[in-house]
Amino acid sequence: MNLLKHSNVMNNMLVFIVSASLFLSCSGKTGNSTKGDGALLIKGKLTNSSGEMIWLQDASSPKPINIDSTKLNESGEFEFHTKLLSKGFYNIFLNQGNFATLILDSKEKVTISGDAKNLGYTYKAEGSPDTKLFMDFNSWAMGYYGKLNSIKQKQDSIQSLFQFFTNQNKDPRKADSLSRLLEPGFNKLSEQIIVLRKDADEYASNFINKYPDSFADMAVLSLFSDKEASFSYFEKVSTSMKKKYPDEKNLKPFYDYVDKMKRLSIGSPAPEIKLNNPEGKEIALSSLRGKIVLIDFWASWCGPCRKENPNVKKIYAQYHPKGFEVYSVSLDDNKDAWMKAIADDGLTWNHVSELKKWQSAVVPLYEIKGIPMTVLLDKDGKIVAKNLRGDQLAAKVAELLK
Repeated sequence: MNLLKHSNVMNNMLVFIVSASLFLSCSGKTGNSTKGDGALLIKGKLTNSSGEMIWLQDASSPKPINIDSTKLNESGEFEFHTKLLSKGFYNIFLNQGNFATLILDSKEKVTISGDAKNLGYTYKAEGSPDTKLFMDFNSWAMGYYGKLNSIKQKQDSIQSLFQFFTNQNKDPRKADSLSRLLEPGFNKLSEQIIVLRKDADEYASNFINKYPDSFADMAVLSLFSDKEASFSYFEKVSTSMKKKYPDEKNLKPFYDYVDKMKRLSIGSPAPEIKLNNPEGKEIALSSLRGKIVLIDFWASWCGPCRKENPNVKKIYAQYHPKGFEVYSVSLDDNKDAWMKAIADDGLTWNHVSELKKWQSAVVPLYEIKGIPMTVLLDKDGKIVAKNLRGDQLAAKVAELLK
């Protein structure tokens, strides 16, 4: 890692708090105070209390929703007797930053204990198996993120030292010297991060293999550092949860999320694209079956795309005679600018576009978040790699053409 080129993008994560809103939904009112059979019963007793209000919140949305409330009595005791419409993540909430997260449904009778001044770190729950699994995971995750954050803070300190020195001293030779001095320590910390992330991937995979149909998996899945490479675990959880909870509407967003992942996962057939080239002729992606195809999403106005074009040209010149094709999909909205870029950069392969920029249908179809973006297909039109550049792309193309 060259400190002269390193940009500080470290996240400042103080503690691990799960957010299931990526996978779960909240459909308005999720509970009521109706008592009787079929209602969730929570009994709790908190130490260090002073008659505070306490809320039961649905936490399966970006902003938790209050669904019931009560007041701690003089002994710190409280009770909720509430019918929930959906199983999911819920908070026992005292105040901002002081709450306990549980996984609940209306079939359970749960007992809560903890310190009212520090509930999130001290709470214990009995009577909810999924909550127990989530608490085990959360305990592990806080240790993991604590170590990760500590390493990143050390990297930030090294970067800050280097930036302070270079701001005070404009001599590039001294900056180079300091960079060489600091880089070994910085790189050693980067290696520690790699090891930690491998540990997290291993923990997550072991957890899901052991508990493939637990709501706690919604949190555990967030540990995977490479979601695409870990797709099989997302699919495993989705399949298992559908069998266990076939009618749980709260899980539909998760199922939809996994379905989207599957559509673009390694080994899946690439979604069809049929667009016109500059001459108005429709070219279908599927028409290139039998060849190794690079789908290249780009635009004339995209500087990084234009810088990458010479690399693609070099690979195309080397491997096109052996069966390599490029299918460039432009996010331009100006036909003249698009055609000029093709001519100026000497791009002699297939080019198509809707000329609708980010409103193009390919953007949601391929989940395009930015360009340049590439998808490499095998001879059967299946996805084998994404976003390869330079030597990595050349090596993969050569491997597929063997």
